[in-house]
Amino acid sequence: MVSTLFRLGAAAALVLASTAVHAACTPAITNDDLIAPGKLQLSINPTNPPQQFVDKDGQLQGLNVELAAELGKRLCLPVELVRMDFPAMIPALGAARIDGVNTGMFWTEERSKLMYMVPYAIQAISVVVAPDSGTKIATENDLIGKSSAVEVSSYQMNWLKKLNDASVAKGGAAVEMRTFPTATNVVSALLAGQVDNALLVDSVARDLVGRGRVKEVLSGLGTARTTLGFRNKTVADTVVKALNAMRADGSYQALFDKFGLTSMPADQPLAIAGPGPA
Repeated sequence: MVSTLFRLGAAAALVLASTAVHAACTPAITNDDLIAPGKLQLSINPTNPPQQFVDKDGQLQGLNVELAAELGKRLCLPVELVRMDFPAMIPALGAARIDGVNTGMFWTEERSKLMYMVPYAIQAISVVVAPDSGTKIATENDLIGKSSAVEVSSYQMNWLKKLNDASVAKGGAAVEMRTFPTATNVVSALLAGQVDNALLVDSVARDLVGRGRVKEVLSGLGTARTTLGFRNKTVADTVVKALNAMRADGSYQALFDKFGLTSMPADQPLAIAGPGPA
């Protein structure tokens, strides 16, 4: 669970538990492997409930927030969540501005060569429309010739681009793809009538459906692993050990059950996937 959660002045960051909480234990990661001494800095984009979002009181909530807090306790290390839009996260990691990415990032082979990726969940893409829309979308091919909103630099955008390119290569129609900085912007564009449909991570789509904001017309597209990502292998290895300890004592599954998300299958290890940076 989230320990003391407080703001850092004007900085777009939150620290999960103060250093005083960890005074009686020895950090599992030394300062030599961290960007800033004495804390683990992870980026987060709080526009994707129930993974991560800002509540009515302006506080960060969600599975990834509570996961970070639990990892911090097990690593005996305060975790600082740095808020930023997703397109800025991988460049920030490469520039050594953060230790890792904690925003439900989909695993891809290309990304696995840029960082040490640790899959910890399973997600897919859903297609949603406005609640009163009469748009008919029964299969992924029904997206061809329509306008779709997606988050820029996202797995959803890349998946839709492949669908578009395959159609065009066969002489078919194209997808009119419009990109936006965040999932919140994607949904706003949809509800404003700027596009026919929107592609969202399935957990985000279910949350919006539950609140009556959108209607889901297609789901289960492009099922893949979602990951944490780290610049340093020692950090990634240490987090993997903590995740496996959580899986062994049941707290890992309890967290996913709480938020209604899909955990990694029991027969799939919680481990680094891919080669990591060259």
